[in-house]
Amino acid sequence: MTASLAQIVTPTEGLESGLYQPLYLVLILYVVLFVLGRVLEGRDDARADTVLDAGFALLCLAAVYVAVLAVYALSSQFDLIVDMVEIMAVMIGFFALLVVFLLGVELLVGLPGRRKRKPVAPPPTSDSSED
Repeated sequence: MTASLAQIVTPTEGLESGLYQPLYLVLILYVVLFVLGRVLEGRDDARADTVLDAGFALLCLAAVYVAVLAVYALSSQFDLIVDMVEIMAVMIGFFALLVVFLLGVELLVGLPGRRKRKPVAPPPTSDSSED
């Protein structure tokens, strides 16, 4: 009995797919409300704004639910978040060094070519008053 209770209380390794099902239902309901609102708006029905506002309110509720899922994910997967931040820091550092190196090479290789260039004379202009 104790082991099964511990399994229920302890969060799993990942977020369960059942936690995302309300978002799928919200998406389907929003699409229905959006299409219905646009159809009513095309028919100049006064209820179109109400239907579109209900769809927007539904999206606001979904945003709150996504925030709850994010907090749940951060609390249950903290070690993975730390690993992700470390990997991103290494990647950013690598690409920053790569950019500095490539800019340095471009400056070293590009300087001799810039010194030898002669200024280009502007094209001659033709006066139409000479005719």
